Amino acid sequence: MSKINVGIIGVGHISGKHYEGYKNDSPGRIVAISDVNPEYLEQRQKEWGIEKAYSDYRELLADPNVEAVEVITPHHTHAKIGVDVLEAGKPLSLQKPMAMTLAECDALIDASKRTGTMLRVFENFRYYPPLMKAKEMLDAGEIGEPLSMRMKVTLGSLKGWNVEEDRMIWRHNEALCGGGRVTFDYGYHHFSTALWLLGDVEKVHSWITHSKSKYGVLDCPLVATWKYKDAEKYGSHEAIFSGDMLVRSKYFPEDEWFEITGKRGFIWVNRCSSMLLDKPPVVMYRDGTITEFSDMDTDWIVSFKNGVHDFCNAVIEGRQSHLTGEEGKRVHQFCKAIERSAKENREIKLDEIVSD
Repeated sequence: MSKINVGIIGVGHISGKHYEGYKNDSPGRIVAISDVNPEYLEQRQKEWGIEKAYSDYRELLADPNVEAVEVITPHHTHAKIGVDVLEAGKPLSLQKPMAMTLAECDALIDASKRTGTMLRVFENFRYYPPLMKAKEMLDAGEIGEPLSMRMKVTLGSLKGWNVEEDRMIWRHNEALCGGGRVTFDYGYHHFSTALWLLGDVEKVHSWITHSKSKYGVLDCPLVATWKYKDAEKYGSHEAIFSGDMLVRSKYFPEDEWFEITGKRGFIWVNRCSSMLLDKPPVVMYRDGTITEFSDMDTDWIVSFKNGVHDFCNAVIEGRQSHLTGEEGKRVHQFCKAIERSAKENREIKLDEIVSD
């Protein structure tokens, strides 16, 4: 099998980033698309040159030419559509967050196990070259035993950001999003990265201020701290809305930085969706020496390409692509523990989160 035939359910704004992974030398090809919005469906069908376009995703699942499926729809639809994809026996790449509730996470995991069909939760930050470089360095022990990590997140001016309002309003509505826009929707990336880089988390403590934004309620400023499991190892996350600040990015008016401390030195990842373009993407301080790493593609779109390619190759090779369903559920618990800690003003263990 040289290429895998993929169907995409949900062709809104983010699907355009996934599409980049199907160009040129991709191991996958898009053979069918589906969306409930006829305008989006027609636009993408013409733009991408796709022969088959379905208004009902169940017709796409019934198409024998579709061998695997990406679901890139609003959060509140993930569980129902995702289970249907797995029940149809088609490997599933499900856009983060995997579901609205833990019960829905469990339903997806159960469907994957019951049908023997791969479920992976799409998390593009794990495929971003500077973060992949940091992970490689940590695993190689370049800065010794990790002690802590710190994440700084900024949400800036919307000037020049061309995204239709209906694609943002639902993200500020917990009934449709599943949680806060900053903690659960955007923050899912950060907390997934925290688990990936330094391991499982035991407990958190957080503070969240809710404020009005253009699209609704914004759970920001946000400060969260956590302790990793079975180690004296800690993390922190600060997200601030700087509405008058222009964020230099061709993607989103948001960016983040990462600092990882080890017994022997530091690793800094200086950007993700790319505001600090003048700094080297990865810097290490070790034994009194600073080393800069710039020999990598730092365009944020590469994280989507890499993620798409890994999913398609995993289907072809019969292996698991990450995140697994269980990993996606753990990120869900992390996000919910942070929200609950702020609400109840106390330390929350992740294992306390057994229901939403």
